[in-house]
Amino acid sequence: MSLRQRWWLLGSLVAMCVVVLAAVALQQHRVQAHRVANAAAQREFALAEEALAERGRVAADLLAESLVNPTYFFDLQRIGEVLGGALNRGDIGYVLLLDRDGRILHDGSDNIARFGQQPDDPLAAEAAATTRPEVFVAERFIEVAHPITLGDQRLATLRLALKRGDTRVAPLPVKALPAWLDPLLLAGLATSFVGLLAFGDRRFVVPRLRTDARLQQLARVHAGAANDVDPRAALDHVEQRLAGFEGELQQLGRIDALTGLPNRIALRLRIGDAIQHAQRSGDGELALLFIDLDDFKRINDTLGHDVGDEILAAVARRFSDILHSEHPQEQGFIARFGGDEFVMLLSGRDARRRAGEIAELLLSSLRIPLNVADQLLHVSASIGITSFPDDAADASRLIKNGDIAMYQAKAQGRNCARYFTNYLTRLAEDRLAIEQDLRAALDRDELKLHYQPIIDFDSGHIHGAEALLRWHHPSRGLVSTALFVGIAEDVGLIDALGDFALRTACDTAVRWPRSAGRAPFVAVNVSVKQLRDHRFPARVAQVLADTGLAAELLHLELTESSLLDGESAAIAALESLHEIGVKLWLDDFGTGFSGLNHLRRVPVSGVKIDRSFVADLLTDRHDVALTSAIIAMARSLDITVVAEGVESAALAEVLGQLHCPYGQGYWFGEPAHSEKLVEHIIAQRYGDRSQANVVPIS
Repeated sequence: MSLRQRWWLLGSLVAMCVVVLAAVALQQHRVQAHRVANAAAQREFALAEEALAERGRVAADLLAESLVNPTYFFDLQRIGEVLGGALNRGDIGYVLLLDRDGRILHDGSDNIARFGQQPDDPLAAEAAATTRPEVFVAERFIEVAHPITLGDQRLATLRLALKRGDTRVAPLPVKALPAWLDPLLLAGLATSFVGLLAFGDRRFVVPRLRTDARLQQLARVHAGAANDVDPRAALDHVEQRLAGFEGELQQLGRIDALTGLPNRIALRLRIGDAIQHAQRSGDGELALLFIDLDDFKRINDTLGHDVGDEILAAVARRFSDILHSEHPQEQGFIARFGGDEFVMLLSGRDARRRAGEIAELLLSSLRIPLNVADQLLHVSASIGITSFPDDAADASRLIKNGDIAMYQAKAQGRNCARYFTNYLTRLAEDRLAIEQDLRAALDRDELKLHYQPIIDFDSGHIHGAEALLRWHHPSRGLVSTALFVGIAEDVGLIDALGDFALRTACDTAVRWPRSAGRAPFVAVNVSVKQLRDHRFPARVAQVLADTGLAAELLHLELTESSLLDGESAAIAALESLHEIGVKLWLDDFGTGFSGLNHLRRVPVSGVKIDRSFVADLLTDRHDVALTSAIIAMARSLDITVVAEGVESAALAEVLGQLHCPYGQGYWFGEPAHSEKLVEHIIAQRYGDRSQANVVPIS
């Protein structure tokens, strides 16, 4: 073999080795570059997901705090406002409030289309069973399930889902040549090198170092084309993006966009800092004012949400001006808590006393009408006041106590301020315990109906009887009807109680013996919550069909307030009931301001004169005149009149002289079991106290 051939062979072998090594190095570099890019992207994604989950936990915690009292009082309007406000945030996919049985109480919609339904999604069972805040990851959402509790009692479960779409971060772009170019590139290198050697020009055979340097240069060029992302630079880029992301979130997440005030997140942080400062100083005091506008939903419903938003912004400016005019910036803080709720925080000595003064200023400021949308509008507010360290030791408890006190202010007439006391907590906890027992009372057969006779003054015969619900609690004894009926209305049990009373009364009355040749009617009280349900007339018709009671023997009693609270819906229900033959009565007539108007607009068959007029007939000539006028007016309108609260023979005599046709009260008979009423029917006359044989009928 000639020397030239040897050089050619040796050069070819060296070139091929270098090419192979370069190819391996290129591939390894590419793989490593892709790994770094993907690792960086995955890290960014994981951190963003973690940040989103934390946002969900904070949001759920704050929502849960604001939902305690509305849930306890079954205030669906307030619950809807809180959840609807959350849904207005673009990052929240859905929000659900579940009852203790896992059924939907509210979904944030106006009509609560899913009320009473059981969620059927894969997370439903776990979310409903959780005993502490839990984060669940689904394909499209990150969901937080948060139990809502009062004391040791579980009220409901909040499910809040944040959208994951915005957190998905694509891997950093990799600038790479197509993979099919690699072999062509390498083949070209080898062919060029071998071809030059084949021409035999020894001067082409360069030193190995030079060849290696050239190949390394080509490799670097190719590697740069394959991926120009430096791993360290990629990680720095990720950290910068996350830092900017977190900073933006903190800024946007702590300011209310509508009012410009700090939001509940900022409020919570401020309270926490203020408590820590007060604890360090040893003599610090904090006062919190929880402010809720009265009947704000009516404004939104009648004037629109745009006007409602303007009102909120105007109220926020007034409150902020009052706070900053009365207190230094460092001692006063106001935030929009959500919906039409504001929270004010005062610090420094004597903060609790100053909170009362500020509350009066806030209420006074609202007495000046707001000029919104070219009209003057009046709003009022209810304010709850609580303090640290007297009432609470942490931010959550402080906010909750303020909310409890605010609800007490609403219960006492609204447009006022009330201080929190431990009595309110005990009252709330006791009320919750009664609610729990009431839910089981129907199953335990603790609820009974008693019947009080309604007597015809002229004949003394029983004209009918009012069915009155009684609850004999195993440990509390006889529970006040006003108390447990009010609780039933607040927590959504009134339909079950109402259906029980209606069906039991009709089933009992259909078997009563006739009195003076005619069957006595039965009167059943109806709640406004029942009247608002468009299905109520159909349920009444079904009960009549099932029991066989004639429609005209069922009298439904309703108060004037029930018509005032939901007039349009109530009147529609009453018209449907009137069409099927049911008699409608106005109870406690004369105590409201719209009684006469209701007589004109509602198909009323009778009125019951309130006992407050009857009680003073023997001593107050004004009550005599009013009662006489009501009787005369009813007679002219062909409306039946019953006088309530007839407790003595003297009252019965006066009412007879006033030509009142019917009376009801303890003088004629106290509420008793149906068997006792049968005894009255058999005895015939109300003055006959003889003990007739009791005829069981139920």
